[in-house]
Amino acid sequence: MLGLHKDKVELVAYCKDWPQAFLQEKTLLQEILGEDALSIEHVGSTSIPGLSAKPILDIAVAVKDEKTLEKLIPVFQQNGYDVLDSIEKCGEILARKGMPNCRTHYIHVEVLNSTYWNNHILFRDYLLKYPKFAQQYENLKRSIADQYKNERKKYTAEKNAFIQHVLNLAKSTKI
Repeated sequence: MLGLHKDKVELVAYCKDWPQAFLQEKTLLQEILGEDALSIEHVGSTSIPGLSAKPILDIAVAVKDEKTLEKLIPVFQQNGYDVLDSIEKCGEILARKGMPNCRTHYIHVEVLNSTYWNNHILFRDYLLKYPKFAQQYENLKRSIADQYKNERKKYTAEKNAFIQHVLNLAKSTKI
């Protein structure tokens, strides 16, 4: 159901169990983060019904400020997550669940209303509202998945232009 090597690209058909898996992780995150989690949202391809995706849940967690981000690093580590700190560079931390050979969750912890937070929400909401763009995204992902099946970073980079295009549309239509 969930899990993929950190460097691999493998798309699977949408799984009706992904929303429930998100709710389970959201409950756990609420317990370990408490009031520091201002909002917890299911984002990424697994949040779009019908869209194929890598079998890894992307979850965005909003916090008040960068000081809270720093405070949460040891909290995630004590609860079994591998944390990538990019606070200075990007204003977020990425808490990864699962071993490198089987990542199951990526928790993007970001400051509420920051660019990263807003982009996660805007992209998801635009694809939900406009299925035509979700289908275009699906087509793009399928066309590059085999080419980059062992190079996740290159696969992700190949999607950036489309993602930016959708974000620009979303910002101009104010969905």
